[in-house]
Amino acid sequence: MSGRRVSRAGHTPGEHGGETEPVHIQDTEILELHEEELVAHKETHELGEIQVRTEVESVPGRLEVDALREEVVVEHEPVGEVVSERVPAWEEDGVYVVPVYEERLVVSKRLVLRERIRIRRVGSTERQLFEETLRRERVVVDDPQQTGRVREVYPTDSAADEKPEEERDTSSGFLTGLVRKALE
Repeated sequence: MSGRRVSRAGHTPGEHGGETEPVHIQDTEILELHEEELVAHKETHELGEIQVRTEVESVPGRLEVDALREEVVVEHEPVGEVVSERVPAWEEDGVYVVPVYEERLVVSKRLVLRERIRIRRVGSTERQLFEETLRRERVVVDDPQQTGRVREVYPTDSAADEKPEEERDTSSGFLTGLVRKALE
């Protein structure tokens, strides 16, 4: 036989509903079996697109700073003592002492230390308030076709720790993650 299938009754396949029937070749009977299979075929369809942009918003900035401010206190200390020579200014326990001399006309002329001026620094702290408008950018994600496939997730310290390792996305950037989520 030349490969033609013949049934036991001498019929060829297909005459009785397309069934496969045995073929006899020299005392050997060959039975051909056929089956159908399901093959999955995936196609990617675009559902829509998202728009990512930044906006600049102004927020009030407020900062309180402790600023050191010094004042000078000048005390006049009357002395009225007669001295023979001038002494230069000196520092005494954080106070700068400046002697002030005058000559007085008397029957004889003598040098009298009239007063000392004590100059010291007095430090005080005052609270100063600085207010300025600061600018910062924020990301706005729009879903103009309203696909419902855009979801924004803002990280928190505790939420990042609770995610399983396979759900954490540390290799790609924020925008890559957004695009991937929108296409899923």
